[in-house]
Order: sequence, then structure tokens, then C-alpha cells
Amino acid sequence: MKQQSANFSEAKPWYSYMGGSYHGPLPAFYDQVKWEWLEDAEKLFPVVKAEIETLLSVKNNSLEPYFNSSLTTGKWEVLNFYFWGETNEKNCAACPELNRLIKTIPGLLTATVSKLSPHTEIHPHMGDTNLIARCHLGLVIPAQLPDCGIDVNNEQRSWQEGKWIVFCDAFKHSAWNRTDQPRFVLIVDVLLPEFIDQKKDVAANVRSLLKLQKLIGKKPWIGKLPGPFLGVLRHLYKFTL
Repeated sequence: MKQQSANFSEAKPWYSYMGGSYHGPLPAFYDQVKWEWLEDAEKLFPVVKAEIETLLSVKNNSLEPYFNSSLTTGKWEVLNFYFWGETNEKNCAACPELNRLIKTIPGLLTATVSKLSPHTEIHPHMGDTNLIARCHLGLVIPAQLPDCGIDVNNEQRSWQEGKWIVFCDAFKHSAWNRTDQPRFVLIVDVLLPEFIDQKKDVAANVRSLLKLQKLIGKKPWIGKLPGPFLGVLRHLYKFTL
């Protein structure tokens, strides 16, 4: 990876399960990063978009609901290719050029299509860790701000078709689509360059937390248990992965 002014070495590992909000020195948006794969994806955008549109058409634009419905007013759906160490072989095979591109990305952790239906709001929330950069490639963007956009740590941006937005999702962030048309982006999560050698451990930490969150979603009473108990439960999940 090549990088310009973002000083990732200032990032001290933070996970949401530690409690509290992230207030570290990283910027909300990584405007200065110049990673080769970001540029390659923009060059391949017409091919990548066509593959994804074909796959969405086969699925009748009906994707999987995002697992945490409490974050959303409206409808937020996803289509996974790679997800924290797990691969959806069928979806990858349906998009060969996209998959070839994804495999070149250093520190890749996830690759997912995200659909925000019309009049959908993703409420302010924090990501799982500051050790990743979350990258959004605009696929279908029905409008610009203020009708459709993303807010990270009180900075707002519009998506653009064929262009990336790269940000630190450890900060509190939200997104919205107040139009009458759906919004689609490709989300890619990658480890910051200084932490690529910790990929396995970071993925296990996040997957164990997501597993715990899903359990709490099904059985809310578990979320009311003391923090130390939840910490032990997350550790148990981590060592089963």
C-alpha cells in the first residue's frame, strides 16, 4: 500500500467492546490515501458495476437484511462477498472481475454491497475497531447532500458513482437516503498498513463481537447482564472461531 499524509502509526488499538466512544487522533475521512487498489477499482468501475448489477438482478434486488435492525429506520440490506474471514463463494463466482480485484487488496477483511432503500436512515453508531479503513465505492447514488449522504464525526460527505470515500468508522457515524430511489455502495474494509500482520486476531475479535451482538438481538435480556460476564462470553466466542 502507498499512503500519503495519514499517520496510521498514531492509532492505538481500540475496539467497541472496550466501552466508551472513540476519540483518537485518526481523521474522520482519509482524503489523502493513495492506494493502488483504490485507483484500480475506479478504472474497472464500469465492469465491476455491471457484474454487481447482474447479480442483483438475479436476486431481484432482494438482499439480506442487515442483522442489527435497531440501527435503522427503513430498510438496510447487504450482499456479502467476504466477511471477516468468511467467503461467499457463490457471490464471488458471479462477479469474477470484482473478485480478482478484491483478492489484490492488502489487509482485506470485508467486501459487501450495501443497499439503502428509499427514505432510510442509519442512526448514529460506532464501528467495531479503529484498526480498519472503511471504503465506500459509489455504485448507484440517487442524490447528493442533503438528501443522500454520510456523516462521520460531524463531517458530512456525498457519495459519487465510481468514486471512493474512505473513513474511520470507529467514530460515531450515520448515513441516510431521503430520496425515492435506492442507494447502492460497495463497502470494503481493510486493515491499516501498520496492522496487517494482526489480521487474524483483529478478524477474530470483531467476529466474536458480532456473534455476541446477534445473540443479544435474539435474546435482549443477555445485553443487560454485567459487562464482565459479557466480556467472558465474547472471549469464549473468539476462541471457538
